[in-house]
Amino acid sequence: MTALDQDIGGESKTLTGASRNLVIVRAGDNSLHRGWGAGDPECVFDLIVSYYGSDPLAFRQPHENRVDYIGGKWDGLHALLVQKPELLDRYQYIWFPDDDLEADRTTIEAMFANMRRLDLHIAQPALTPDSYYSHLPFLRSKSFEFRLIDKVEIMAPCMRSDVAGKMLPLFKGSMSGFGLDHLWTRLAEQNLGKSAVFDALTVRHTRPVGIHLATTILKSGRSAEAEYRQLAMRYGLGEFFPLSYGAVDHAGRCWRSRSMIGLRMMADYFVERKDFRRAFRPKKLLWRFLRRQCAEPIDLSQIVLDA
Repeated sequence: MTALDQDIGGESKTLTGASRNLVIVRAGDNSLHRGWGAGDPECVFDLIVSYYGSDPLAFRQPHENRVDYIGGKWDGLHALLVQKPELLDRYQYIWFPDDDLEADRTTIEAMFANMRRLDLHIAQPALTPDSYYSHLPFLRSKSFEFRLIDKVEIMAPCMRSDVAGKMLPLFKGSMSGFGLDHLWTRLAEQNLGKSAVFDALTVRHTRPVGIHLATTILKSGRSAEAEYRQLAMRYGLGEFFPLSYGAVDHAGRCWRSRSMIGLRMMADYFVERKDFRRAFRPKKLLWRFLRRQCAEPIDLSQIVLDA
């Protein structure tokens, strides 16, 4: 039994940190994390299940390392990492996925490997075309292996542990995570080339965005919009729209023109539009995406977080 769950009982896998890869999922009773392969003998990442349900018997497999916290996603992650700060030293990269993602061990392990290979600070897998989504540019563009992007959303960010450490104080006051996704790609002096979306590594988002979270926040008397406004006022945040400014295709060619990347993405999305969960008026959606991809400014200047 590890120190992680001495207070809740149950047998656990020892979190040695030997692989230097950690997955922490905020999980409800319908969590899909058991399909991610963490229990496979050859798995090269550790798993912690931060459980927000009420079933004392749920998620007690040795590899799940269950801890309990009732609340939102990011305040729950804050509670764990403040209680166990050694996790930020033990692991180099930590993935913080939602619990309603269909994924597999091969994809997750490849994501960690690519984080190291590309020396990224933060990244995420792309979403399959049939996923529930909030932002079109996070859907897979099948022409590319990966794209350099100026923002990474709150659904499934994988970040270097020092990035998580810098963001940790802001996790405390955030159940929703709204606004955090403007900040964590801009913490270093030099942020170009340090954040990406992996088009060749996809996960499927299986449920409409934010249903459980909205209910939980409402019960707390808070709102995701208020959490965003608070951060927006502190750091001068604008509208969230991810822009791709570099890419590598399957032949290893580097793309540096935002317009050409946007045109290729638009073509990919047009071909796969029939699978979109939000397929209403797809032509208007795609043209709006292309205009923004080509014209909106990218700002990856450093943001210094409040002490």
